[in-house]
Amino acid sequence: MGKKCLNCGWDGNEPDWEFCGHCGSELTGIAEQAEPSLKRAKVSAPSQITEPPVAESAKSEPSPPPAAAVPAVKAKLVVVQTGRVGQEFDITKDSMNIGRLDPDSGVWPDIDLSQDDPGSQVSRKHARIFFEDSKYFIEDLGSINGTFINKGPRLTPGKPQELKSGDEIVMGRTFLSFLTQ
Repeated sequence: MGKKCLNCGWDGNEPDWEFCGHCGSELTGIAEQAEPSLKRAKVSAPSQITEPPVAESAKSEPSPPPAAAVPAVKAKLVVVQTGRVGQEFDITKDSMNIGRLDPDSGVWPDIDLSQDDPGSQVSRKHARIFFEDSKYFIEDLGSINGTFINKGPRLTPGKPQELKSGDEIVMGRTFLSFLTQ
């Protein structure tokens, strides 16, 4: 049993790893596992961490995040075929890499499709989704098996294509639906 991730609960992480080998979350505060007397963050849901209570005197109004860091429109990718059908990946940053986790090579994608790609058809650094000018785009990063939108032609690496809610994205044999709220 290795380090347990406070985000997803996976305990297969090696002692010297800085990121979870399952979900890619940073393995900070893991020393708390060795010293149970230290106060831990409470896990309220499988992928949500809440901060421990703070004394009233220490509370202050949170400052808003930078405008470019959080897209105004909420979006997600949902696995619709192959792998964990129904698995959702929230788009939480203005740019997120998609691929397969490879700790040996130091590849830590924001959206890890390792468990949704049994044939290893998704490249380690496959594509990225980014938010710019109030729109979402996807860009193939030179993947071996390509990225396809709505069964159209293979995306040209390095040439972003705009995404619309409901678009189907195919990477290798993994089918994803892009959805906005």
